[in-house]
Amino acid sequence: MTMQWVFLAIGLVVGLVGGFFGGAWFLRRSMSKMQWEDKDIAQMAKRMGMNLNPRQLQMVKQQMKKTSETPAPLFGKRKKTKTTKTTPQAKKR
Repeated sequence: MTMQWVFLAIGLVVGLVGGFFGGAWFLRRSMSKMQWEDKDIAQMAKRMGMNLNPRQLQMVKQQMKKTSETPAPLFGKRKKTKTTKTTPQAKKR
């Protein structure tokens, strides 16, 4: 009888973990394919207290498209792309 409870508990944990990862995968996939219209973005920005001009609206759409192409991983951080950083010249005295 105790063996049944052990199997039930193991099955419950495996089901919960599998359901979480399956749901996260499905949600991320559907969010990355979502299309936003200009009026939706402008309305969302207005709710946040910002008024976007057409140029800013296009920049937001480009950023959203770029982000949706490479969604963030479930765990950890994104791998940083190699960029060259230029350090400002120190002032000579």
